[in-house]
Amino acid sequence: MKRLVLLCALAACGGSKVEVTEQAELIAPPKDAIAKTTENGPVKATVKVWPAKPTLGDAIHVRLEIEAPAGVSIDAPFQEAGDQRLGRFRVVGFTRDTERLPGGGQVQKQTYTLEAPASGRHRIPPLRLEMIDARATTAGSADAKKAQELLTDEVPLEIAPVPAEQATAELKPAQGELDPDVGGTSLVLILGIGGGILMLGSGSALAFRAFRARRRIEQQRSAYEEAVLELRALEDKGPPGEDTADAWFVRLSSIVRRYLESRYEIRAPELTTEEFLNVAISRPELTEEHRGLLTQFLERCDRVKFAGYRPDSEESLATLAAARGFVEDTRLREGSA
Repeated sequence: MKRLVLLCALAACGGSKVEVTEQAELIAPPKDAIAKTTENGPVKATVKVWPAKPTLGDAIHVRLEIEAPAGVSIDAPFQEAGDQRLGRFRVVGFTRDTERLPGGGQVQKQTYTLEAPASGRHRIPPLRLEMIDARATTAGSADAKKAQELLTDEVPLEIAPVPAEQATAELKPAQGELDPDVGGTSLVLILGIGGGILMLGSGSALAFRAFRARRRIEQQRSAYEEAVLELRALEDKGPPGEDTADAWFVRLSSIVRRYLESRYEIRAPELTTEEFLNVAISRPELTEEHRGLLTQFLERCDRVKFAGYRPDSEESLATLAAARGFVEDTRLREGSA
């Protein structure tokens, strides 16, 4: 059976509660939607993302379609960790629907409506689901009713900035020609108004830079909080077995990678592990010790994912502890912004 490596990252950040609508009429994705399909035995999971080339401010839709035959049960909940986030995206809407197939099978559909935080390169993180294949077990089997965790592939997404002409469209009426009747206005008054506008613009620019700086600090601190939350959840599940080592280490490395991207503002969702590592260790904020630890950690995760290495429980938990220590050591601290 083809091994499926899967994960989900719905982390806690600001926002309001998302209303879950059951059996809602779902929007059909367009033909140019980005689609990635992963199969594991009888279960096929497809992630569709549209629009394929969104602009900042556009609603982004993510559809998860899970097809399973009769005898295979699927659990794919909307996972909450406080307020709703899907990676860096804010979840502003969620619908769910289940379609029964002839023969007893089913197709579950979930649609997330997302709001992008900024333009640039982003990625839709893997989505997690669990399946129980009752057909492959017997009443006395030790594996009966044992859930298997499945993760979809992540989807890179480029968010275009708002076009300049659109951003300034509302300002155009204020920038029209002066009324010819304004000839009687004194030059002193005009110069005074112009000077005031310049002072206001200068103050606004300073305020905007201060706002950007505060947002950056909040994002870096949030990166630590999200990573700690996800590492604790992974630790609570216990060390992986031989059949779940792939998914466990994919999830662990993904947590650390997302932390680094947000902590150091690295925009590299499409890079391989080696390429990402080269970018990450070039950050001047990282000490030589931290660079060595990060290199060893990511290389160990890749050995499990791609070389078939199977660490024992003690080594797996030690790797998780090393990841938590790295996050703690490199977190943004008060007064160090």
